Amino acid sequence: MNERFCLNAATIKGTPLNLQIRLASEAGFKQIGLWLDDVDQAVAMGTSLSDIKTQLDSCGLQVAEFCFLGGWQDAEGARFDEVLSQAHRLSNVCRALGCDILVAVPALAGGRLGGAPERFRQVCQVAAEHRVRVALEFPGIAAEVKDLRTAHNLVSAAACANAGLVLDTFHFFLGGSSLSDMEGAAEILLVHISDAMNLPIEELRKPHDNRTFPGEGILDFALIFDRLDQSHYDGAISLEVWNRKLRQANPAEVVKRSCESFRHIERMVTKNHAGIR
Repeated sequence: MNERFCLNAATIKGTPLNLQIRLASEAGFKQIGLWLDDVDQAVAMGTSLSDIKTQLDSCGLQVAEFCFLGGWQDAEGARFDEVLSQAHRLSNVCRALGCDILVAVPALAGGRLGGAPERFRQVCQVAAEHRVRVALEFPGIAAEVKDLRTAHNLVSAAACANAGLVLDTFHFFLGGSSLSDMEGAAEILLVHISDAMNLPIEELRKPHDNRTFPGEGILDFALIFDRLDQSHYDGAISLEVWNRKLRQANPAEVVKRSCESFRHIERMVTKNHAGIR
């Protein structure tokens, strides 16, 4: 398996952290994306961050991304101070697990977009103290920061060296981003891949139900990877299939489907300097 392929643990959400790590390793992944709630649950049951890092190392896994920091776009006063404290905490966990990318998400309902660059700048400054980069995701269901152009403008206005974007193929489609938006966009730090089921757009906006594995839906990944190739993207390609039905399935079988979907990507993209062959 290509070493840049990554399994985001959202794809097997509800599976204990130690099993997430073991299944990813056994399937041949070299990178994994972890979630704070899963780490917190493991710690609450007596596992230390050092224990988690030891398991990751023994399984040959690098944590490519840590999810996620929210609440920063519309927070103010004491509430924003809490967000910055959380940013410190998340960045600390990132470093303890050997990860240098923290994913941040905007407000889904919208709020105070005009002041968002300054608040995002402060979040990035906190992360920089821990040598962590902040990757802004643009959810297609968000009221304001829902497309690549808007997210690019926000990151550019924040003007932080450790800031960049998450390009999620599902959200890219859902939020109405275009391939031309990728030209001159802020640095892409991370790519999430999942496919969209063949459903009306309003059905796709229902959270966590209508994503599927690459090759099983309607998205044209070849076009996106061609643009990523042109921008010389060489970071992780992380499979994040949010679908509540998958939680009812055997996680080992879900990981097997994950591997098969990456083989679809390998077959489809035949010329890519970013290493997808």
